[in-house]
Amino acid sequence: MKSKNIIKENKLFARESSGLVREINWLTAMFISMGFIAFYVLPVSFLSGLYVSPNAIPVIAALLSWIVLLPHSFLWTRISATYQRTAADYVFASRTLHPAVGVGVGLVFGISQMIFDAAIVYDGVGQLQTGFAALGAKYGGVFTSIANFLSSPFEILIIGAIVFSIVIILNIFTAKYVNHIMGGVTIIALVSFIITGALMLTVNPSAISLSGYTYSQIVSEASKATPLFSNVGLATIGLMVFTASFLPFVNGATSVAGEVKGGSKAFNRGVLMALVVAGLLITFFIATSVGSLGKDFFIGAGVAGATNLLNPIYDVVLSVNNLPLDLFLVISSYFWYVAIMFAVALFVSRYFMAVSFDKALPTIVSYVSDRFHSPVVAHLIDEIITIFSLAMITITPLSSAFFYGMDTADAMALLFGFIIVVIASIVSVFRNDVRKLVGNQKLILSMSIIDLIVLSIYAYYWFGFSTTYLGITMNLETWLLIASPFIAGIVIYYIMRKYRSNKEGVDINLTFKEIPPE
Repeated sequence: MKSKNIIKENKLFARESSGLVREINWLTAMFISMGFIAFYVLPVSFLSGLYVSPNAIPVIAALLSWIVLLPHSFLWTRISATYQRTAADYVFASRTLHPAVGVGVGLVFGISQMIFDAAIVYDGVGQLQTGFAALGAKYGGVFTSIANFLSSPFEILIIGAIVFSIVIILNIFTAKYVNHIMGGVTIIALVSFIITGALMLTVNPSAISLSGYTYSQIVSEASKATPLFSNVGLATIGLMVFTASFLPFVNGATSVAGEVKGGSKAFNRGVLMALVVAGLLITFFIATSVGSLGKDFFIGAGVAGATNLLNPIYDVVLSVNNLPLDLFLVISSYFWYVAIMFAVALFVSRYFMAVSFDKALPTIVSYVSDRFHSPVVAHLIDEIITIFSLAMITITPLSSAFFYGMDTADAMALLFGFIIVVIASIVSVFRNDVRKLVGNQKLILSMSIIDLIVLSIYAYYWFGFSTTYLGITMNLETWLLIASPFIAGIVIYYIMRKYRSNKEGVDINLTFKEIPPE
């Protein structure tokens, strides 16, 4: 009888073990989280948003952007420490709420971030193009030719596809070393980010004339900006919301929670500290940028459509008279995007693997190579869909419509991912039949309510002013687009439940009453 029970229990999951190895230390976990937050590219988004909220107070908005998310980060620290399994927040939500809802959350995180990754691959080549355009404006010659070459949609597709494929190959075949590789990429990205932020203080306004605009021309354009909100407080919050496509994504380390060693301390550093460090660096970068060129410069650049001038790398290269340093800054700024690609590749594969491990997707998706200890099939799914999405962006007639879809990718994750997990954290406090998050339950409830309020404010701005923040008009079609991964997850759960019951004699509803094996 005992052996039969063991066999039956094993059938609840795809395997008796995930096949992954706990070899990620707290520093690597923090790098993964910082990469997934994508804070490196946040200043460009923030500075681009100034012309929408010209009456905002930039440094206050930058500080608020991460301070208001400290309760959010605290919750994900607790989730990661309590459910130390792959895609821990998916595991938590699917065990606390209805399994179908949990599967929807898992697919939302996986699918939305493949779309986001395609945007990062695209924008990474765009960052190189912007940097070489600055070099071309300053030095001419071969740099201008390179900038023109990088402007071609086909070249963007080829370069982006090659780089992303290398990231996936490294994740599949060098899983033992990929954390070290990613660490090296992250260090280069961080050094470059800090140097660029510091050099923004030295930018000479007269150097802006190399761009074809004079500094005074750009500043004069600022008076033409029309505030979205007349109230300074609302405008400052509105500017802060431009960071909402990045900073709430604190679950980079959570996605690999089953591979992190060091217990709760590792997650305190890997999740909470990642947000604090990223937030401080963002605030520093924005403060130096606005302090050097002035708020009106970035407002005017936004009004004039001078997008290159909204990129600090472009401004710094125009001003710094040192070719080796210029080249380092341009090339190393591409590492901002490569660091994000590594983090997102880990993230996406883990969510598909986790859902499959619970048998809510075909078992083959959860396959982990015995030799390489990597989820091969999940990575290949990421590769195929991301490259397909990249092609949609670059060379098809659907490019503009799809690119707006990328803006909605983060809306998918906010509405049908993070908010639902926060609701699960509230529900868990009142349920005695689920594993509660480790810690004081009153504190967890308080942090959950605060987080829900903050995320709801983000949702209000995003969907209430969707043409500004998402680039789309909200209608039935766009609502269905945003909800589609979540709806698909619910439908897939019931299909797979019936299939597993008929073919294997296993009700996967029972799977979600257990915690997956390590």
